[in-house]
Amino acid sequence: MGLAGKPKRRSQVSRRPAGAATRNRKVDGEGRGRAKTPVDPAERRTRNRTILALGVLAAINGYVFFGRGDNGLAALSSLGATAIEDRSGPLSPHASAPESACGGDPVRIFDGLESLIGLSTSLSGGYTLRLGLLQLGIASDEIDGIEAGIRPHVDLSLLGGSGAPLRVAMDRHGTVHALEIELAEGHILQACRGGAGTEPFEVRNIQHPLRTDVEVVTLEIGGDADLSKAVLDAQEKPELADIVARTLGHDLDLLNDTRPGDKLAVMIEKRWLGRRFHRYGQVLAIRFVGSAARLAYFRYKPEGGAVAYFDGEGAPMRRALLRSPVGYFAVDPEARGLLSPSIEVVQGRIGAVYRLPEGAPVIALGDGEVVDVDETGADGRRIELRFDDGTTARYSHLMRVVGEPKAGTRVHQGQVIALAGHSGRTPSDRLRLELSRDGEPIDPLRALGRDANRPVTVGAAIPGGARKRFDEDIAPWTRALKLAR
Repeated sequence: MGLAGKPKRRSQVSRRPAGAATRNRKVDGEGRGRAKTPVDPAERRTRNRTILALGVLAAINGYVFFGRGDNGLAALSSLGATAIEDRSGPLSPHASAPESACGGDPVRIFDGLESLIGLSTSLSGGYTLRLGLLQLGIASDEIDGIEAGIRPHVDLSLLGGSGAPLRVAMDRHGTVHALEIELAEGHILQACRGGAGTEPFEVRNIQHPLRTDVEVVTLEIGGDADLSKAVLDAQEKPELADIVARTLGHDLDLLNDTRPGDKLAVMIEKRWLGRRFHRYGQVLAIRFVGSAARLAYFRYKPEGGAVAYFDGEGAPMRRALLRSPVGYFAVDPEARGLLSPSIEVVQGRIGAVYRLPEGAPVIALGDGEVVDVDETGADGRRIELRFDDGTTARYSHLMRVVGEPKAGTRVHQGQVIALAGHSGRTPSDRLRLELSRDGEPIDPLRALGRDANRPVTVGAAIPGGARKRFDEDIAPWTRALKLAR
């Protein structure tokens, strides 16, 4: 029916009888219902406190589920690895493949490849080149290409058990971009992956007289608290920062412990091939004076003992566990404030979270063996190790595990075992570390700290009868480190 055909509705307005008086029902007390009982002041205060507490909890929950990146609502949205769309910024991925790994230096094959992951071993104990590369975690098909490139230049069968040092530079996906084998004193075999249109590997066979010098290098940490920049400011090669960090790794985490004004003196071997600098050798002594500690290490071989680092009193400096599960790498100064680890509790499990770029090296805290390698929806790819001191460590949210370790595989302290990532239930690149002993969880930051709970030292002190000779032997080193200030 059209609009014109609708019947008219009668008005619903009630009509007041003529002459009826108008009354205000509130003034007259009608329509109020039951009179209110006065509220006790103590009860009112309790109620207000309850409302305030609920408001605070609501604000906290809102922050956790909508504001935080690690455990927020975004982290609950997927059981698998979370895709990260924006990978730019100070924590952009580490160890990206270069266009070409073959630089211009005729001796230093790794020059310009410091952003890659450096791995090293030696071809001793019957290790062939293939076994050595497998030990470093290089995939079999990658090794096939390396052997094919090197075979025309050297008899691979002669390398097995030779004790030759082997070093490689690898990107985070496992591709080897440069390789070096020291066949003998002053005799180096090098291979690098060229750019597009070239052979997979360019190989060069170098022979020059070897010369080893010893020098004291002094470093001062600048306003950005960056060890790598201090090394470059001293006109040294970038890899010295990694060497210093590894040497002091039992007492210092040089990604986080350095402060402006800290000073270091490093007595180190420098190896030359002909007139060209090739690489650094052993750190003979090192001194650190800074906000976090005052330390001095001396490399020494006691009579009848093994080579180790000792302090000036003859006490061993090695500890069962390192200060950090993260291998040293150069960091954008803008990212330094993001690297400090924090404690996280998930479903009653305490762990330390390290914000890291994808591909950052993750290392074994101590000598030990692999317990398990697996992957879960929450933790992502993870590896569990049991160290010789009885501590168990679980590393989670990994991009990948280096190599193909299985239960029972031995690992050594400082070995690169995995790369940080964002697998599992996390929207950010990071590493989560959990520690336990005898089945009881341990706070990682306390266990790896520098207080009374720090890991125990490993090895024996210099015997009392050998102390006099030890003091005499290190005396010139001590003077050299002090004069270098």
